Amino acid sequence: MSTFKMRPSAAGRLVWLALAALLMRPFGAKAAEEERFGLLQIGTRTYTNATVTTKAKNYIFIIHAGGMANIKIADVPAELREKLGYGGGEKWKRGTNSPVAWAKAEVAKLETRQIKEIEEKLEQRWRGNKSAGLPLTALLSSKLILAAVGAMLLVHLFHCYCLMLICQKAGHPSRLLVWVPVLQFLPMLRAAGMSAWWFFAYLLPLFNLVTFILWSVNIAKARGKSGWVALFLILPLTYFIAILYLAFSGGTSAEEDGPEPEVMCLQTA
Repeated sequence: MSTFKMRPSAAGRLVWLALAALLMRPFGAKAAEEERFGLLQIGTRTYTNATVTTKAKNYIFIIHAGGMANIKIADVPAELREKLGYGGGEKWKRGTNSPVAWAKAEVAKLETRQIKEIEEKLEQRWRGNKSAGLPLTALLSSKLILAAVGAMLLVHLFHCYCLMLICQKAGHPSRLLVWVPVLQFLPMLRAAGMSAWWFFAYLLPLFNLVTFILWSVNIAKARGKSGWVALFLILPLTYFIAILYLAFSGGTSAEEDGPEPEVMCLQTA
């Protein structure tokens, strides 16, 4: 009795499996017998013991020795398409149904008149800029740079002129080196009554600060000015004011003042 009861259940299972297999087949597939191929070449892929189980409108489904694969009809060679019943034709060309091919085709259909107009406008604008020279912003920036360079040159020349006046009023005139950057410190050392060897110390870091402080004190003394002028020379914010004062202020140097004259008195007996 137990054996009799088990047979119907087993048969029912087989029926349900068959129905499930039929339902799993994709809708729209062509009703055809399965086709087997010992060797199937699709592009660069090779499938062995391949069986075509499903032939849909745009793809085929195969089972091969290495597993399963879903292949587009556009990738299938023309001879194999004919064997499978799809036939040839332009519609199976590779990439005709892809979005990239569609986009290329649509771009090719676009009218090039607008593109040509944009190109002509860009070319005219480029020619206009070329004939007119640099753009306005470039011209303004170049003018500002030239103005800044010119202002710096004028300040340098005026500073050299002030140093020349200081040397003259200190009793050691200089007409050439005072206009040369860096080397102008040589006549300024001489005007301050300092040795020319201090020039080499002026070229060294840290030592140049000590040299400049000593020079400020000595040049103020050589011009007959107080220590406040030396302090103003040392401070960066008041340096130029002190230079103007030493160059254009009156007074004589310490050497020109000389010793005080002796007063002689006549004594009567």
